[in-house]
Amino acid sequence: MPHKICELIQGRIGLLAVLILELCIASLLRAETYHANFDDTSKVSWQVRIDPSQAQKKWHVRNTTTPHEGTAAEHLQIVTGNVGSIIELSHQLPSSRIINELTVSLWLKSNRRGTRIGLEAVLPHQIDPETGTMARIYLIGDTYTDEEKWQQLRCTTSEGLVNQSIGLLRGRSKLRQVDTRDMYVERVLIVTRSSSDQVEFLLDDLKLSPIVKPSQSVMASAAAMHKKRSKPIVEFLLDRIQVQGKPMFPRMTRFHGENLVELKQTGLNVVWAPQFDDYEFLAQLQNQGLWAMATPPRPQDEHGSFLPSRDATLIPFEDQTAPIIFWNLGTRIPGKQGVELLSRVGQIQSADRQFKRPIMADVLGNERQIAREVSMIGSSPHILNSDVSLLQYRNTLIDKSRIAPGRFLWTWIQTEPTSANKRWRSGSNKTPIVIEPEQIRLQTYAALSAGCRATGYWTTNRLDDTTTPGALERKLAIRQLNMEIELIEPWLARGTVTSHIPFSLRQRATPHIRQLGAAFKNSGSKRLLRDELLAEREIQIQQEEQIEQELQAAIIHSEYGILILPVWYRNNAQYVPDQMAGNEATIIVPGGNVSASVWELSTTKIRNLERKRVNGGVQITIPKFDMTSIIIMTSDQGLIEKLRKKVASLSQLSAETSVQLCQAKLERCQKTNAELVHLGVSQIARMDGPAILKRSQQLASEAETALASRDYRTAHMRARDSMQMLRILQRTQWHEATRTFSSALTSPFTISYSTLPDHWKMIERIGRSSKNIEPNMLRSGDFEDIDTMVVERWKHEQNSIEGTEAIAELYPRDKKSGNFSLRLLAAPLKRNEIPSNIKGPLVKVTTPPLAVRSGQIVHITGWIKVTTSITGNQQGATLQDSIMGPGGALHWSEKSDWQKFDLIREISQTGNLVLTMSLNGLGSILLDDLRVIAYTPEPKLYEHTNATLSPDPEKTPSEPYRFNLLKKLPKLPPFPLKK
Repeated sequence: MPHKICELIQGRIGLLAVLILELCIASLLRAETYHANFDDTSKVSWQVRIDPSQAQKKWHVRNTTTPHEGTAAEHLQIVTGNVGSIIELSHQLPSSRIINELTVSLWLKSNRRGTRIGLEAVLPHQIDPETGTMARIYLIGDTYTDEEKWQQLRCTTSEGLVNQSIGLLRGRSKLRQVDTRDMYVERVLIVTRSSSDQVEFLLDDLKLSPIVKPSQSVMASAAAMHKKRSKPIVEFLLDRIQVQGKPMFPRMTRFHGENLVELKQTGLNVVWAPQFDDYEFLAQLQNQGLWAMATPPRPQDEHGSFLPSRDATLIPFEDQTAPIIFWNLGTRIPGKQGVELLSRVGQIQSADRQFKRPIMADVLGNERQIAREVSMIGSSPHILNSDVSLLQYRNTLIDKSRIAPGRFLWTWIQTEPTSANKRWRSGSNKTPIVIEPEQIRLQTYAALSAGCRATGYWTTNRLDDTTTPGALERKLAIRQLNMEIELIEPWLARGTVTSHIPFSLRQRATPHIRQLGAAFKNSGSKRLLRDELLAEREIQIQQEEQIEQELQAAIIHSEYGILILPVWYRNNAQYVPDQMAGNEATIIVPGGNVSASVWELSTTKIRNLERKRVNGGVQITIPKFDMTSIIIMTSDQGLIEKLRKKVASLSQLSAETSVQLCQAKLERCQKTNAELVHLGVSQIARMDGPAILKRSQQLASEAETALASRDYRTAHMRARDSMQMLRILQRTQWHEATRTFSSALTSPFTISYSTLPDHWKMIERIGRSSKNIEPNMLRSGDFEDIDTMVVERWKHEQNSIEGTEAIAELYPRDKKSGNFSLRLLAAPLKRNEIPSNIKGPLVKVTTPPLAVRSGQIVHITGWIKVTTSITGNQQGATLQDSIMGPGGALHWSEKSDWQKFDLIREISQTGNLVLTMSLNGLGSILLDDLRVIAYTPEPKLYEHTNATLSPDPEKTPSEPYRFNLLKKLPKLPPFPLKK
């Protein structure tokens, strides 16, 4: 009996084994095979992943000439700049469970040996702690060896290969256990490293078999997890960002209660939310198609002191914070807070494991160390109304990008005066500074040219509040700029700035003066004309020399082609813009492709430009240039068609914005000109102002007419020409006020156009002070007696860093007068070990406090000599007063002989005046004859009446554009200083 039972059991086991085998064979027979032959020439299906700074896709097509089988194969050519650049191609596969027999095969023809095939597999039940998404493994198969020949490559999901890949995942992610249930493949990969200038791939006959589909529950769970983990999808590759799979150039602003619909219409895409957990507001942003950035909570004790990560953690962020794509740690953070920032980054990352959002910080100093911790490093120098030029501003941003190479650099664009300027002007009831729309434009293009990956528009009040002077112009300028950025967003988000090249403009002919024309027997009117021509020629020669330095174009390479951004970095435009326009701008692009078409791109038109091959590259000519331009070089005509459609969608709004902007600026300039006429101090305002304003008004009216007839291009151009006329007026009136000054910072009211009336009022008050002048308040400013300086409480600080020495001393070998000058010196201890990126002043000298009274005007004067050029810090050497602070400081960097400087300051509040001289980098300067003299104006007893005088028609030029500047400029009352 037992024997029969054993036979029965054995028989049933055998039958069961046969049934299992039959079921497996049936399953395999039912398994699908995926086959892609790439015969459809209307599309391509392989995706390319490369670093745009190292390689670019030249073409990607379906090739019908050399397929392996069928009628076509997929053909890619990639141009590489660096040997060893990683190139990855990928193709979607049907999801298929990993079994021993699963094999992918592909026929490949390439000029690159060593190319390998692989599979990307998903672990649907395992989260990768580094990414916060489903873990993935990469299975590597055959290697390509037959260069320039078709070769079939295979990758099979064998048990040994899978285990090896899981081991790599475990080691990389520090996971002790890995859940490998229900693993499936979803993509095939082709990976190689470049070894030549260009790499070619021909791909054909892709197969995957046998396909066993994952269960519906596994796929549903994976889809749900992917959806949950991808709100929002923020992908970061070195210094490039994309959101929801599209390249993104963030255009940011702070929120002050604005209407969100209007913010969206202004072209912004990221808003700094006041509270990270105001979920209702975040939802409102999302409904308007706006993303958010927010400041995460800062752990602190009952005294407000920060609690580091060892003492405090953050609660994980809720799903409702999904509209936030960046964590913003703050603005203008001192570099010394780097240790706290490091701790905060750890706390935020721990609480944000679900979304893993980038962290950004705008810092002042220590950028190299902080950039290692945050994804997006910000640098925002405020240079408007200071003696730092726009070209220096651009170069500063370039230097910041080099401090932290490969990191995402962004900046805040200054759209309003500094807090110090606003504070003292509001306290003394003075006219507020208006930031010109052209200054916002030039800053923005300087930032783009420096390689910034994002820009924010810094505001301290509502962007949609247009009641204050210049506020409407600010909003319209930002809207226009954002439309331009939107046009070229892919280039800005993914391209790389490779160089900056000079370009030129066709200049006006220099006025010709005959030698015989210098005879003094000419009539008075002819002598006047000759003097004006001589002055005009001298000014023009000086301008031509400056222009050679000011005209520069940024070259940006990307997979979409070459983007060229020509910019006119006009000297002193940080105070008041100039005309900055001309004809026939000529740019020679080094190494440009002469076969590529060249297009000038604007928000109202895209037009083809003339190009030709010349020595050194391809020459491009822009018929009419105005401040900035956008040039595209590409062979992709499909891309040009897309740009045409985009321009068509923007042209009406752009034209409307341009017309409104020129009207707003015209109205403001009319008011300022009228005030100058009323004061009776500006002959340019009285004699040339009406003609210029009339012409500007005519152009603005023509722009309105064109807009009404839907001729958007003409409307945009006429509005632009109208603003050119206004800039001419602004600049000449500013030059009239500053022509005798060593710097526009000499007067606190010549640092902008809107405050020129206050400047002339101050000059008039100085003229009423001749009887009330106090002697030099700084007796020891001649630097002749160290004992006197000690008694008067001069202060001296040395902050030399490691490897340097810094001193302040009375120096007998070089002086302007007397026996000594004051020398500030900072030098490396070893010549071959020179530190760079020096933080803060190395040596600083402060005057004793000088008592001043409300209503006084103080004249600060002295002499400076830069004996050794100052390096290591963009600030160079500075002299600042306690009234205007850093924003009103004078800067020196280049080696120079003795030069005089002057500062005039109005005292609005009784107190102390202090001067600070700082050496911020390595070098040396000399100071001498530093004097501070106070004026006390007498009460005004009468009003000017000459403002109503009309110009003499016999002396007024007949041509509306001719300015007799030399003879029209009024003479300033001299400073009544006794030598």
